[in-house]
Amino acid sequence: MASSELVLAARNDVKFAFRLAREAIVSQNSNIVDVKATQRETCTICLEETDAERMFFTDQCHHRHCFSCVKQFVEVRLLSGIAPTCLNDECKLEFTLETCSKVLTSKLIEMWKQKMKEDSIPAYERVYCPYPSCSMLMSKTDISSETDQFNVRSCVKFRGLFCIDCKVPSHPDLSCAGYKKLHPDPLVDDMKLKSLANDNM
Repeated sequence: MASSELVLAARNDVKFAFRLAREAIVSQNSNIVDVKATQRETCTICLEETDAERMFFTDQCHHRHCFSCVKQFVEVRLLSGIAPTCLNDECKLEFTLETCSKVLTSKLIEMWKQKMKEDSIPAYERVYCPYPSCSMLMSKTDISSETDQFNVRSCVKFRGLFCIDCKVPSHPDLSCAGYKKLHPDPLVDDMKLKSLANDNM
């Protein structure tokens, strides 16, 4: 049978017990902080040791790589016109903008959004602005006709007028055939335009 007698403890004993309890709590909390502070992982790409919190992974594949490697990899893939995937060679998981946004700069996020927009336009609908300072990719259906000429369109970004038939700056006083006579080597012009388009991506 339990006793319900009241036992009085000396004031020094109570202070000692509180001090021990406080020290135990502080000790446990500092151990937790120390464990978190010392958790480091090695990135399998750059082989750098990194804080665990600075490692990127997705819930789908769980491969872990440092933020810096993921950011560089995504940038290279976007500049190459390829969808970013997991950096692990055997993994084919395609990254999404949402999963990568925490490690990307605002410039890379905009680049990715532009790539998604481009990917949504079927190849037969794609039109590039022919002006070297622009080279914006547009959909034929999104381009407005701002003149009475049926083959003249306006760039959605640059607002410059161009011929939808021969994909060059507008040539109101010339037919497409006449323009081609004056510019017989479109390959050189196309190479310049494609180079500029790649630089702008």
